[in-house]
Amino acid sequence: MEDTMKLYELSLSEGRTVSPFVWRVRFCLAHKGLDPERVPISYHDKDQLAFSGQDRVPVLVDGDTVVTDSWKIACYLEEAYPDAPSLFGSDIARGMGLAFNRWCDHVLLNSLFLMCTPGTYDVTQKEDQPYFAQSRFEWTGKTIDEIRAMEAQAIDSHKKALEPLRQTLAEQPFISGADPAFSDYCVMGGLMWAKTTYRGSLLDDNDPVEAWRQKMLDLFDGLGRSTPGLN
Repeated sequence: MEDTMKLYELSLSEGRTVSPFVWRVRFCLAHKGLDPERVPISYHDKDQLAFSGQDRVPVLVDGDTVVTDSWKIACYLEEAYPDAPSLFGSDIARGMGLAFNRWCDHVLLNSLFLMCTPGTYDVTQKEDQPYFAQSRFEWTGKTIDEIRAMEAQAIDSHKKALEPLRQTLAEQPFISGADPAFSDYCVMGGLMWAKTTYRGSLLDDNDPVEAWRQKMLDLFDGLGRSTPGLN
C-alpha cells in the first residue's frame, strides 16, 4: 500500500459528508494535526471498501494499516501518534470515552434519526434514493414521507436527549472540560449530521449546547462551519 493516509467517507450530493461516524474521525484527525487524503464514495460504489473486509465508512488507511469503526480509529490514532495532542488525556478518560461513545451511538444518534433521515434522503444522489428509502423502511417499517411527518416528535425527543449535555455545558466550556477532546467530537459528529441534512432550527439560541456547537464549528480553521450545510 502507499504511505499516504486516506480516509474513505460517504459523500452525497454537493460533496456533502453526512455520516456522524466520519465526522467523529475528521475531528479526531484534526485534533491530532493530521490531514489525510479524503476518498469519497457513494451508496452505489461500496465495493471500493471491499479491501477493508466490510462495507461501511469510515475506513482509515495509514500505510499498511487499515482501521474501520470510528472508535477503533480514534484509539489507533491515539496509539500511533502519541506525540500529537491526546484525544483522551488518560487511561481513565479513555475508558469513559468508550462509555460516552456508546451513549452517542444509542441515545444521541437515535434522537437524531427521525430528524435527519428525510434530509439525508433529499441530499442522496437520485440513483441511490430507492436504496436509501428501502433500507430505512426495513429498519423502521416507515416510508420517508411517514418519517418526515414525525418532525415535531423528533425535535422534542432530540432536545430531551441533550439535557445531560445541557447541564454539563452550563458549568464548563466543553464536554471534556476546559478544552475539546474525544467526547466533544462524538457529539459533534451527530450534530454535523443534522447540520448537513436538517433544514429547521436545531437548537434554541440560548441553549448552552448551541453556544458549544458554535465553538465546535470554528475549531480547526472552521472545519465544521466550512462544510456545505443547512443550518
